Amino acid sequence: MEKLQPFPKEWYSQGHFITTNNEGSNQPQTPANSQSVVREDDRTGSIYIQGKGTVMTYMFEERVNICRFWDPQSGIWLLLPLQWEMNVEFVKARVQQVMSTLPGLVDQKEIVAALRQCNYDPEEVSSVYLTMFGQILLHAPPSGDQNYADLNSFRALLERDRVIEELRLNLQTKEKEVYNLFQRNSHLAREVRYLTDVVQHLNQKLAELEADQQQSRERIRSLLNRRAPAVPPAKPITKPAVDPNQLRQVSQLTRELNISNKHLRSTVHQALGDMKNQMEELKGTMGKLDQVEQEAVREVEELRSLYRKEAVERKSLYNKVLELQGNIRVFCRCRKSSASSSLEKTDDQEVVVVQKGSRKKFQFDKVYPPSSTQEDVFAGTLPVITSCVDGYNVCILAYGQTGSGKTYTMMGTKENPGVNTRSIRELLRICAEKEKVSYTLKISMLEIYNETLNDLLAKSPSASLDIRVQGKSVSVPGLTQVEVQTEADILAVMEMGEKNRKIASTKMNIQSSRSHLMVVLEVEGSDEVSGLTSRGTLTLCDLAGSERISKTDAEGQRLVEAAAINKSLTALGQVFGALKSNALHVPFRNSKLTHLLQPCLSGDSKCCVFVNVSPDIKDVVETLSTLQFGSTIRQVSLGKATQNIVPAKTKTVKQN
Repeated sequence: MEKLQPFPKEWYSQGHFITTNNEGSNQPQTPANSQSVVREDDRTGSIYIQGKGTVMTYMFEERVNICRFWDPQSGIWLLLPLQWEMNVEFVKARVQQVMSTLPGLVDQKEIVAALRQCNYDPEEVSSVYLTMFGQILLHAPPSGDQNYADLNSFRALLERDRVIEELRLNLQTKEKEVYNLFQRNSHLAREVRYLTDVVQHLNQKLAELEADQQQSRERIRSLLNRRAPAVPPAKPITKPAVDPNQLRQVSQLTRELNISNKHLRSTVHQALGDMKNQMEELKGTMGKLDQVEQEAVREVEELRSLYRKEAVERKSLYNKVLELQGNIRVFCRCRKSSASSSLEKTDDQEVVVVQKGSRKKFQFDKVYPPSSTQEDVFAGTLPVITSCVDGYNVCILAYGQTGSGKTYTMMGTKENPGVNTRSIRELLRICAEKEKVSYTLKISMLEIYNETLNDLLAKSPSASLDIRVQGKSVSVPGLTQVEVQTEADILAVMEMGEKNRKIASTKMNIQSSRSHLMVVLEVEGSDEVSGLTSRGTLTLCDLAGSERISKTDAEGQRLVEAAAINKSLTALGQVFGALKSNALHVPFRNSKLTHLLQPCLSGDSKCCVFVNVSPDIKDVVETLSTLQFGSTIRQVSLGKATQNIVPAKTKTVKQN
């Protein structure tokens, strides 16, 4: 374009040019000279379109902000196509802002179209989509090549939820219809019993009338026999032998009995006919009821089959989302403090450390402030707990400095239990719900103290245990396993093991755990229907507190313990560092702790890590170190977890 085209005069009063200086302003700007032309200044822009060359663009406001460009061939201003508008820096920035807010919304053309309708306000676009589709857009879709269906997968999930809800409502409707049919059947059965009683009563009355009739006949016969004997014909009869009035009474009585008999027969015949018709109608109704009941049963079974299919598919999608989020999830929990805090929580996934005027941000899957309850913290681990019943290995770790609340998070108190007790309670609840699957649960507890393994459930002190590796399996021969059935059994075993744990006092914490505690719960389920056996393992690990020896004033045995603890935690950090960088060699054997955790961190398990921090300013160095450790773990990708399912007849032994 050699000459600049003048901006249409009629548009000056309808809007204003949008630039980086006046962006967002709603007041129109009218040029002083209406004959002026659009110049190469901050009001104009241009983009390069393949096959079209460089075209000049203008951004102005006419009710909503619209991108238009001058087409010299037609001589008019045309609406900029979506695929062109997406390359305008003004639009690009807003598209990226919407995508960062809603990771599940990845179709940029759809976002640009929505921006046009919302006056290019990314916050309004985000609000509209969240109102329409809910929290599902806050999760990122699968990475890699995507087709149109993948770009709009959140709509498919919503449609799936709608179908499941319709199936559920349809199932309830059919169950109500079956219930009503059963009620009608009961009513008809009661009516049949009533009519049967009426027929019996009528039969009894008929028998009584027949007896009365017979008795009347006998009486008439007796009266006739009482007549005077016959006289010779020669003598005339002067007077009747029987009283006429008595004969008339007998005749009247006979007539009434005949009338009553006929009336009764007619009544009984009519009642029997009505009852026969009602019985035929009842028989037809019962046949229809049986047919409707069979159809209802078939429809209910079909609906239940569809519902189960949808539930399985939904569960598969849910596991897929968890795998996309990463089979290792990292949560940050900050304990309460009465002193001034060095931590700031900006949102549910970010925490900021303030140190000497500088601010450092850390991202986690979830950040729990000091006000969070034990229920809130446990809610983040619910998905992986469910996976344990399905045959997956699950590991939950608690890491942090001494006194930061690790043991409270994992063990809690009797009145307010932690992740350990709540996880076991949830496992037992899920197992109880599955009527067709029988489960066997075994629990074991061990501690790692000064790089030695101690069995906390052994009845008598024994020599330290050794670790044995066979393929991908890591086992501890001789470790005590106790079969449990109820929550009370498990809590009693855990309480006994907790009494044998090494606990001592340090300057930083009066009740400081001097060892790493591992609670291992094996869940074996046998499905009566499919004949399959699933084996899952729940490993709950309360790590000893990381601490600087200079702050704890450790001496003697406490100094030896602190050195062993820091060595094992350093080895754990080296393992996560190697996993983060995809190193060929991961140093699992550098400590007993990492050696035991090798199956949980080798890609076959689902893992949750709690990093516990103190908000006190005096602990800011340890807090930064802990948060950096958690940030490193969050960048680790363990890969897809494997499900441990074998046929019931196959005898396999799996040691964890």
